[in-house]
Amino acid sequence: MSFHQDLDNMTRDLNDKSLEVEYLKKTPVLNLILERKTAKFKGGKYYTTQVDTATTESDTQDYGNNEPLTHGTTDTTSEVKFKRMAFQHPVQLDMEEELQNAYQTEDRTQLHDLAKHKVQKAQEAGRLHLRKKIYGAAGDSTTSVQGLNSALIVDTTYGGKSRAYSAGTNNWWQPGGNRYTAAQQGTERSISINWLQQIVLPLRDLETNPMDQVVIVGETLWLALQAEAQAYSLPIKVDPNGKFKYGVEEMVVQNMRIVYDPFLKTDNNTTMGMTTGSAGDLARRVYVLTLSDWDLMVFPGRYFELTSWFDQKQIAGGADFQLARLLFAGNLVCWHPNRSIYFSNVVA
Repeated sequence: MSFHQDLDNMTRDLNDKSLEVEYLKKTPVLNLILERKTAKFKGGKYYTTQVDTATTESDTQDYGNNEPLTHGTTDTTSEVKFKRMAFQHPVQLDMEEELQNAYQTEDRTQLHDLAKHKVQKAQEAGRLHLRKKIYGAAGDSTTSVQGLNSALIVDTTYGGKSRAYSAGTNNWWQPGGNRYTAAQQGTERSISINWLQQIVLPLRDLETNPMDQVVIVGETLWLALQAEAQAYSLPIKVDPNGKFKYGVEEMVVQNMRIVYDPFLKTDNNTTMGMTTGSAGDLARRVYVLTLSDWDLMVFPGRYFELTSWFDQKQIAGGADFQLARLLFAGNLVCWHPNRSIYFSNVVA
């Protein structure tokens, strides 16, 4: 065996450990949505559908003998549409990295596969970026993927439809069954099992499977709910392994699925542009989502797909590095926002 092979065998563990990945994080909200379904469309500028917004019960007639029957129809449909958004992450392998990590001699050993490692880093960056967008600002975005708040903050335009609680504008498209004003969403309140039931149960009047509905909270509120359930000896159902699919923490209390998302903590406020200790603080957020109403729409071939590597030195004046790009195109959309709700100022 060559001296090089001996040296490689002695140092491999040390070198491999130097690339131990320490930044991978769970993405529960994405996993919950993708666990059900991911719809993919190939063409068009928008994701769109026709929404039936109201009952035609007003056209029903009570009548007696020889009374003329009414006729006619009431159009209760409306079109909602969402733009396809895109983002990319460049993956660059320069000359030094390529040479330092090339295969060694005829035994084909390699201390690090930096190309593979950089691709994995880019994929994680894309997932983190998407998660930040999902918990990001409200409103119909023109440049980036929309988040939960886009659909669930009262009186914000969504799917091309403006909403105004006091004016009764598109109230069928308001979150929370049109039961809350924007001020009420931001009013400080304390977390409790009883309060959660008060906001969850009315949403189930809208043709909802209770186990299709989840409450998503961060660590502080999760521990408070768990402690309350234990103090009152309430039954807590969990997966036999303590975790459900994807390794995400979940408990069921009083027929409510409660999921813990570690991203919802004050440490992430700065990167999200939020103020700790006020409405919107990640640790103070409570989401109630009816999962069947949400789709992560994805364009085929651009779901964290990597382009081919291109040698930049083939271009006149180009530098000596290889370049690929990680691509995403799609959007997070909610087809039925009045079966979900969000509160921004909940404390333990």
